[in-house]
Amino acid sequence: MHRRAAKFAKTLVMGKIKDNKQLKPALNKHWYNTMRIWRNIHYKDFGIERFIRLFLAFSLFLFPGLYIKHFSGKFGLIPRKLSVELYVIFKFLLPLLFFKLHLTSNIIIVYITIYFTIETVLYLGSMIYLSDIMGNPITYRRSLTMLFINYVEIGLGYSVVYFYCNATIPGFFNVKLQSALQAIYFSFTTSATMGFGDIHPVTNLCRFLVLSQVMLFFIFVGLFLNFYSSKVHEVSYFNEGHNTEDKEKKD
Repeated sequence: MHRRAAKFAKTLVMGKIKDNKQLKPALNKHWYNTMRIWRNIHYKDFGIERFIRLFLAFSLFLFPGLYIKHFSGKFGLIPRKLSVELYVIFKFLLPLLFFKLHLTSNIIIVYITIYFTIETVLYLGSMIYLSDIMGNPITYRRSLTMLFINYVEIGLGYSVVYFYCNATIPGFFNVKLQSALQAIYFSFTTSATMGFGDIHPVTNLCRFLVLSQVMLFFIFVGLFLNFYSSKVHEVSYFNEGHNTEDKEKKD
């Protein structure tokens, strides 16, 4: 009975994929790829593009995501990908947990939220600017799904910051927020650039935060979503053989 349940759970999560790929340690590989960027190996960049690529490559060493990939990769490709997915979901749920436990009045909680939000934004940037060293994703549909979760996570992160500032800075908004839902509502209407005016910024800090969130939204839609949605039907790691067979059948 336990074996059947375990087999069912494995099939539910992993399907029929066989994970026989031997992985290089993620830390070693990323350092090697960072040095390739530094030496202009494989891809010739310069100026602003080079600065962005180097900044993104070095910045990933400052966040947990790379280390989670490194240690979970010892168990194979699929465990590493699933560990990354769990980490993304954890970051998505963390702001909701902060609201639930009424921790958003603590400045340390706000710093933690900002830290994880910055990691997400920088990682999304690296998916495009460092795509030559990161390789093809498992599937592009999975990447789009993860991008959607990242988008919601960023919106929730901003809502934590808004709620904290509203509680500690007099006149931050035109009204005093009474619930977490109001902060979340304002954050997502702001990111969608469709504010209704019932809640609007008053202080310069609030205006700065709103502008940064709107800019992130335009970058997210214009760069990240368009980039990956255009690649949904392209060959990816696990579907390479499948796509080849389909093409042969059509021919």
